[in-house]
Amino acid sequence: MMVGTSVFAAAEAEKEKELTVGYVIPYEIGWFAAFVQGFELVAESEGVKTTRLHHNYNPAEENTAVQNLITLGVDGINVTSASPESAEYSCRLANEAGIPIQVTESGVAEGKGKPFADIDFNWNEIYRYIANNIRNDVDGDLSIINLQGFLGTPPVMLGIAGLTDEVSKLPNMKLATDVQDGQYATAPSLDITKALVQSGLEFNVAIGSCQEITEGIVQGLKEENVPREDVTIISVNGGPMDVENLKKGNIDFVLSQSPAVHGMICALNLISYLKGETYQKKTYSPVIWVNQETWEKDLIPWDVDNSWLPVVEEFVKTGEYKPELRM
Repeated sequence: MMVGTSVFAAAEAEKEKELTVGYVIPYEIGWFAAFVQGFELVAESEGVKTTRLHHNYNPAEENTAVQNLITLGVDGINVTSASPESAEYSCRLANEAGIPIQVTESGVAEGKGKPFADIDFNWNEIYRYIANNIRNDVDGDLSIINLQGFLGTPPVMLGIAGLTDEVSKLPNMKLATDVQDGQYATAPSLDITKALVQSGLEFNVAIGSCQEITEGIVQGLKEENVPREDVTIISVNGGPMDVENLKKGNIDFVLSQSPAVHGMICALNLISYLKGETYQKKTYSPVIWVNQETWEKDLIPWDVDNSWLPVVEEFVKTGEYKPELRM
């Protein structure tokens, strides 16, 4: 009888240790579908339950989602915020409830609300890095168009600032026109690309700020009968659509970043904090510049599996990206 009681007590204690984390993302297609895959892979490997909510880039919906997670009593929260201001308020709600909150891909406005960790891509530096790589890898005078995601959102604002400033400092480079709003989608990006060509705008470099935008650029140039060799095409993603375009020779360079690996990092960082283990307070997920010769070896994939766990574990402990640790 005593043995049975001890086993029961141990089982109850173990049950009490089970963690549940909640995370809030805009929606669940493209980039964020891959983010979910990575986040869930780590949560499953760590034996942690998850609750996932969406906000569709609406600050009010984001704050409501965070409040709902608080009401559900989750142990920790990860939020990809709609804006720095909504991030601050989401943090304030979680702080007041005594629930740890981590922010990703948005930054946090000044205020009372504070996250325990901020995990992002360094969007300003990424676009400076892109500009410098273009200048190093492409000869001649360069006139650039950039089709971005939703104008006014934090990553886009930071990216535009970085690109604009760096291009102004580099020799024989310019932006051919204002950065365009491709809305993270193929159809509007195709229409914009065709309209720019039809307007007579002269450009020889096109940067698509996600794989869907880049697909629109590729299609738009083809429909306007612009010779492939006339425009150097760069994509900022490295997702499945980019991979197909790389295989077909439709694009020249990719700023490779994986939302799946990013999701893994976010999940493990949050869980490590909750378990009292080493975590990163402020870090940027890895990116790498690849071309037609290097992408098959170096591209950071969007489809991840358990072989990436040692890479992510090292990153959360040290902040260093070591892909050679893959099992």
